[in-house]
Amino acid sequence: FYEHCPILSAENEEVRNSRLKLAQLTAKTLKLGLDTLGIETVERM
Repeated sequence: FYEHCPILSAENEEVRNSRLKLAQLTAKTLKLGLDTLGIETVERM
């Protein structure tokens, strides 16, 4: 994803903001799923 759709170096601000929001929502969804399964997550890698 990041190779074809860069976030911080996106072509314009609207695209960059949309990709940032998508990344945030993806992280939240993964965390909720892992929490449901009882798997601990880390804040940062």
